[in-house]
Amino acid sequence: MSNVDPKTKVTAAQTRKNIAAYQALTNMPDYKANNPAHSREAAEAAYQTLIAAERKAVIDKATSAASDDAVVSARRGLQDVILGVKLEAKALYGPSSDQVAALGLKKKSEKAKKSKKAKVKKTE
Repeated sequence: MSNVDPKTKVTAAQTRKNIAAYQALTNMPDYKANNPAHSREAAEAAYQTLIAAERKAVIDKATSAASDDAVVSARRGLQDVILGVKLEAKALYGPSSDQVAALGLKKKSEKAKKSKKAKVKKTE
């Protein structure tokens, strides 16, 4: 099951974050996904597909709209795998781990707590 809707447009900024998360993943030798779709090998394949697609898009930009479609699809593919990697990392290392932070997520312990608003009494 995909983590990304096929209609989702993955922005260049999100792709940069996904690449940073992928690079962080390459520095986690003990990462072992339970789901093969979120494995180190799947992330490597998705990353290499993106690099190849972007390289091809640069070369063929003026003549091929299909290259843009390949980049969109590759971005979506990397987004799908990275979302899965992030979910797996939370399950493997815990929501407040350094590994989760390295993937670009906030540690659970660093998230702001919701504060209760004080009730204001009306004065007449």
